Amino acid sequence: MVRKTFNSDEILKIQEHYKNGLSCYSIGKLFGVSKTPINRVLKDLGVLKKSKSDGKKIVLTEAQKIKIKKMYCDEFKNIDEISQKLKLTKSFIDKHLNTVNYRRNKSDAMRILKTGKKLSENIKNNMKLAQHKFNQSGNKKINGGVCKFYNIKGINCQGTYEKFYIDKLMSENKELPQNCEPILTPYGLYFPDFKINDVYIEIKSDYTFDVLIGKTKNRFTKKFETKQLKKINWVTENIKKVEIIVVDKKNNKLINK
Repeated sequence: MVRKTFNSDEILKIQEHYKNGLSCYSIGKLFGVSKTPINRVLKDLGVLKKSKSDGKKIVLTEAQKIKIKKMYCDEFKNIDEISQKLKLTKSFIDKHLNTVNYRRNKSDAMRILKTGKKLSENIKNNMKLAQHKFNQSGNKKINGGVCKFYNIKGINCQGTYEKFYIDKLMSENKELPQNCEPILTPYGLYFPDFKINDVYIEIKSDYTFDVLIGKTKNRFTKKFETKQLKKINWVTENIKKVEIIVVDKKNNKLINK
């Protein structure tokens, strides 16, 4: 392979472009070469910054790892924001998030974006409820209209099973739960149906409970899906207990699992 050489004028231009903020990759495109010979020139000049791609592996400190996790998982920052804050490349942050299995999928990212807008609490709750459990709920038809929503005593309910749960509590004069915010887990966002005191509440039918524990295939995807159970177990172990309640409409009762 022929080693690319640059004349003195070209070297000065490379240095000028670099000082003006162009990356080695972008400069290479201007000269019709890869970033490797540009790296070499800048390294020989002693101006290649360590934060740029100089062929050295970047090793994060424990403090940086903790900071990235906090910004991404707790503060819901995106890769651009983390990159700017820590002065690291977006590609490096992206690779690190994939390595440690924190990465959000596209639907999770959209949920965070929408719940972060300055909207009324009622609208935010409706937006979250409209999206959560889209692929897990056996009661929601994908090609048959929109799942019904109910508002009972200021509590938003998605579908008749959640409504039955609230109605049942009211008929027995029991304390009512509240709607709650999504929780980011290593397996993606988890949307509890309700919360009450120190417990999250997850409402299921017989069928959706069997899907949750991997006993029955999802009737739409035709697959066994236990991702939501992983989220629930993680939340129970790391935040607070998730109580699963199966609604038995036929016998007019709630079954704690």
